[in-house]
Amino acid sequence: MNVSGSESASTEGPTRIVRPGEKVPGVRELGVVNHLIARLGARVQGTETMGVFSTIGRARRLFKAWLVYSAAMMPFGYLSRKETELVILRVAHLKGSEYEAAHHRKLGASVGLTDTQIEAMEGESHGQTRRWGVILDAVDQIVTAGEVDESTWSALASYLSDRELVALVMLVTNYSGLATALSVLGTPVDRKRGR
Repeated sequence: MNVSGSESASTEGPTRIVRPGEKVPGVRELGVVNHLIARLGARVQGTETMGVFSTIGRARRLFKAWLVYSAAMMPFGYLSRKETELVILRVAHLKGSEYEAAHHRKLGASVGLTDTQIEAMEGESHGQTRRWGVILDAVDQIVTAGEVDESTWSALASYLSDRELVALVMLVTNYSGLATALSVLGTPVDRKRGR
């Protein structure tokens, strides 16, 4: 509506602004170090780009701190690599993050998760029991409600140490936030090299 209260006659919507994740940055946008890290990450992953690095790398100081923080959870976290990948895949599903799902399907398989286990993370129910089941029940609650109920927390505490409990919550909230950031910033799924 305009100032007088009548609707605008224009049928065109607002001009769409390209988001940072949709742009292909070079050295100028990322700086030499971040650009090299993004290029190396893409090479290791077998992709043309490493969108998460190219997107976050635009905030140069933030990127380096985030990279260390994230590495402390994956791959150097307190949960097993299989558990970590199951958690991340579940978060990716719950947040609708195709970027995270595509990236971590491959990583999950590389640490020994079966196709069935990976696919189960994308269902309404994760299908796991015992330790993994309780961990994933907690993931569901953290992502959907921002809380873990007393019954689930009690079961979780019977399997995990205090250190692992903290690590789990930090892992879930980190990847939930990352999924949101990549979505808002427009980061597309990385294309395989040679396509």
